[in-house]
Amino acid sequence: MTIERFVLSLKESGFSLSATDYDLIGQWEKRGVSANVVCRGIETGFIEFERTNPRQPKRVSLSYLKVFVEEEIERG
Repeated sequence: MTIERFVLSLKESGFSLSATDYDLIGQWEKRGVSANVVCRGIETGFIEFERTNPRQPKRVSLSYLKVFVEEEIERG
C-alpha cells in the first residue's frame, strides 16, 4: 500500500498505522482519490506540523492530516 509506506516513512516511528488511519485511506480510495494527491496532502501536513512543533516527535495521525489531504483534493 503506497500511502501506508509513505506515512510510515514520514512518521519515523511504528510499523503500522491505526485502524482509524486505514479507514481514512479506504475512504479516499472509495472516492477515487489518487495516491499521489493523498501523499501530497500528507506531506503538506507533516511540513506544517514540523514548522509549528519543531521539538515534537513526528507522531502524527492521519486524522490530524485529513484536513491537509482534503485541501489537496479540492485543489485537484
